Amino acid sequence: MKRIFLVGCPRSGTTILQSLLAAHPEVISFPESKFFHYLLDDQFAGKLPSRMEAFFKDEIKRPELLKNFDDSQTVETKASWFVGVLDGLAAEQNKSIWLEKTPEHIYFIDDIKRFLPDAKFIHILRNGMDTIASLYEATCSLNELWGPGWDLNHCIERWEHAMLTSHKYVNKSHHILVKYEELLDDKTKILGEICKFMGIEYDGKMLVNYQEKAANLSLNLPWHKGIERDIKTSNVHKYHKIFNRNEIRYILDKIKRVKREIAWKVAVEVSEPIADICALGQICEILCCTIKLEGIKLGIIELPVCEGMVAASVLADAVAAQFAWQIIDRFFQRNRCEKGNKLWETLLEPLHAKHDWTLFLQELWGRPHWHLEDFYKPEIPEEVPTITIEKNLIALEVSEEFANIKVELSEIDVLVKVGGVAVDIVTVAVENNFVSAQKLRSTITLNSGFELCVATVREALLGKPLNGKMSLRSRLASSATQRPDLHDSLNAPGAGGIYPQNAVMFGRREGATGTSVSRRAALPAAALPEIESAAAIAGEPTRQIPRENELPKQVFYAPEIIWRKAPYREVSHSVKPQVFDNHSVTHRLPILAYRHISPGGLEAITPQVFEQQLHNLKDHGYYSASWEDWQSAKQAKTPLPGKAVLMTFDGGYLDFFQYAWPVLKRFDFTATVFLVAESIGKTNSWEKAEFEEVQLMGWPEILQLRDAGIEVGSMSATHQPLTALSPTEIVREGANSRTILERGLEKPVKCFAYPYGDFDQIVAHLIGASGYTFGVSYQLNFSSFDDALLSLPRIQLTAENALKLA
Repeated sequence: MKRIFLVGCPRSGTTILQSLLAAHPEVISFPESKFFHYLLDDQFAGKLPSRMEAFFKDEIKRPELLKNFDDSQTVETKASWFVGVLDGLAAEQNKSIWLEKTPEHIYFIDDIKRFLPDAKFIHILRNGMDTIASLYEATCSLNELWGPGWDLNHCIERWEHAMLTSHKYVNKSHHILVKYEELLDDKTKILGEICKFMGIEYDGKMLVNYQEKAANLSLNLPWHKGIERDIKTSNVHKYHKIFNRNEIRYILDKIKRVKREIAWKVAVEVSEPIADICALGQICEILCCTIKLEGIKLGIIELPVCEGMVAASVLADAVAAQFAWQIIDRFFQRNRCEKGNKLWETLLEPLHAKHDWTLFLQELWGRPHWHLEDFYKPEIPEEVPTITIEKNLIALEVSEEFANIKVELSEIDVLVKVGGVAVDIVTVAVENNFVSAQKLRSTITLNSGFELCVATVREALLGKPLNGKMSLRSRLASSATQRPDLHDSLNAPGAGGIYPQNAVMFGRREGATGTSVSRRAALPAAALPEIESAAAIAGEPTRQIPRENELPKQVFYAPEIIWRKAPYREVSHSVKPQVFDNHSVTHRLPILAYRHISPGGLEAITPQVFEQQLHNLKDHGYYSASWEDWQSAKQAKTPLPGKAVLMTFDGGYLDFFQYAWPVLKRFDFTATVFLVAESIGKTNSWEKAEFEEVQLMGWPEILQLRDAGIEVGSMSATHQPLTALSPTEIVREGANSRTILERGLEKPVKCFAYPYGDFDQIVAHLIGASGYTFGVSYQLNFSSFDDALLSLPRIQLTAENALKLA
């Protein structure tokens, strides 16, 4: 006889999974016995006889089975009696397995294993926010049945304990961890895996007969109401109507702590080969990687775990993007004496950024005596060959010497390769049918910028000792020889492939080099339909999409696949020229976050107050900057002229169209409106717990705003706090929203506002990989040059906090 225990936090899906498994022809299951809970918990031990009487007489209708129960016997004898009774019930019905489901038995796993060494355990885990909300609702509304002590903190603690306990058994013998959301997503796949774990064949009848089993097992308890309905994912979330924003943020802080505790933690030395990192089972969602350089800690990188692993190519790219400057600086320090270059010998540690950048460009282009400004001059006389081309796209490897080009075109596109890997397409103007080698070099340097350094570190330095006789340029040339053809080498093992074979790859999307557009990312395979839909709307290249109903082993965003982008229909609008305050510049950009501009409503700013704020801004010389303006300023570390400001409005409320937009027009300001994509034309359902229901803008209003120059951004698809979600759910929120908005707008959507201002490294990484360049949260400070584009701070403005800008 096989004995299986199903455990987890209450309200996490244990009854649904029990019903499905109980519908298998070889499985028998019962209502919650709570046997080991009452047997082993001192608080309940005295109530074991009455509990067993209720179980056998009232719940399974077999009172005769109590005849051999003796409460005076030892714990071991009572456990043996109970197991024997369940064995007998299974044998009566010719079942080979009995399944016992009591969530509280998660507290007694080691004791049960002591009594039953061969017992197996199925752990079910559910999204923390949904579980806590469901548990809180059930215990509040049915307090007399659940008992006292169920406040919000206790609900959080119950979920936290279950999560931490279950993760102790990841990849342990006789244990399997199941995600509730994945079960709803793909019942056949997950049930097949569970059946394999149980040692039985999957039976499709489970998906047909589970409703009858659910009715019997749930005992018609009120918190199991509706358990017999079809099992499917819902976009309706209880916490939207139960918790206010402060409570949600409080819960999120607890969830984040748990997720960090159960993250897979490793250390990587970047001067040694970087390999794929396989996490402990597919249940792990976060890799927390300590990055070391020659034994010295540089920092920590967090990446999502997709399909149970983090690919070496993705990790290497993340390391280079975050620590390129430190790594290149150490390379220069290591090689100063060997170079015999007096400039290198006289520089002090740490190297000045300008000197470091100069040295980098000297090494990259093989021009050791040039000054910094020389690399940006389009014409410096050189004796180099001249070649003639007829096509408008050529590929150039930076570690090779360039030739002058003769071509009968007004401009040419250059596919820039660094160490054999494409990093950019740069357009170079042609004058008199001629482009000099130096003009190619200077244009690439100017347009590709710091991404040249990131790619160089990734391709030439990572995974290798930093000392040695090879120059940076020689290292790049060596790497380039391993990838003679870009597309063939993307995932071909014999050519030093970047990605695994047979992976689905989404190519480079439209956007500026050096942003999330340039960052490699693994994406969850379960979100492939949503990712593919967003890519198709945007006209982005895709490789190796599997047949219908097949999921790939791995999915990647591969910026090395650079194709021409399908153009969006550009919408013309008139923008008045800005007049700058020539006595001021903007080093730190105020990004303002509004919610309601309305004559009434909780926390609404009245149109009169809003008008006064804009009047004050105008009087002090402020003007509306764009996201691209700030991106360019940050990249060049050069302040914007005058007093710049960025205004944003969250939620897409109709009152923006009615009240805010007319005032913005009057003062020549523009703004970005963040929409909850699946709620367009509906109401603010995500605020039920604390605000009145109000109308949101529909497409007629949104398209008018688009035509007038208002930027439209995403506030996700369903307004969920993203740090509480799995990588699959995060990507779906980003990709679904992008699909809806770009299909309706017929133009790119580049900006993302994190619901509740809630984000972390994982969320930012996945939202960037889903197609967004800019991400904004809430913080009480202006944006600086040091802020990442996907973590820009915004200042929330309400009726209570007066607007004061110096």
